[in-house]
Amino acid sequence: NQLMFHLNQIMEAVMIKGCIFDLDGTLVDSLKDLAVSTNHALEACGLAPHLIENYKQYVGNGVLKLVERALGEDHQDLFDQCLQEFMDYYKDHCFDYTAPYPGIKELVEDLHKEGIKLACVTNKPHTVAEVIVPKLFGDRFITTYGGCADYPKKPDITSLNLALKDIGLTKGECVFIGDSNVDIETGINASMKTIGCDWGFRGETELKAAGATKIAYKAHDIKEYVDDWNK
Repeated sequence: NQLMFHLNQIMEAVMIKGCIFDLDGTLVDSLKDLAVSTNHALEACGLAPHLIENYKQYVGNGVLKLVERALGEDHQDLFDQCLQEFMDYYKDHCFDYTAPYPGIKELVEDLHKEGIKLACVTNKPHTVAEVIVPKLFGDRFITTYGGCADYPKKPDITSLNLALKDIGLTKGECVFIGDSNVDIETGINASMKTIGCDWGFRGETELKAAGATKIAYKAHDIKEYVDDWNK
């Protein structure tokens, strides 16, 4: 017990030098573009669209799960067609409505000025994520990992480990930041501190239930938590 106490004390004393962010629902509000693109795909398959609000529960586990959930149990035979329709439409429309949440650009700049290294780890398709992040945030994010066939999706930590290697930091030196239980589970699976973003797609209740270390209610809260940990 004494040994565990000292190990915990050492962990608490580690400076936070990096922030690993989820993308959709955390850095950017992309819900309408995802919803409109999926609804376009559903209608191309002869199916009725969903309310945009419903998509808050469909997103978070990657595009395959998004399409699967939108189709519902009775229409999985249309999965391949619907997925292709989605991808073809979304790649040309992923910026129609997508933009950073209030205060996020300022947060990113403030963290960068303090020397905090930034990375993005998302279940959004990698080909789309690697376009969106630099377009909206320039060169502030050192590396971005999206969903692809090369590694499992979050909450598996393979892509997180690749990001950590790219930014040259250990898990204990970083915090994982996201808006869903998937993100909090990813951080927990890596034994990292986590911050849940209440403004995202899932909200405070889910984030607390998942075990988030802290809950952020506005973008600047994230910097305040990092500063507090580094005192």
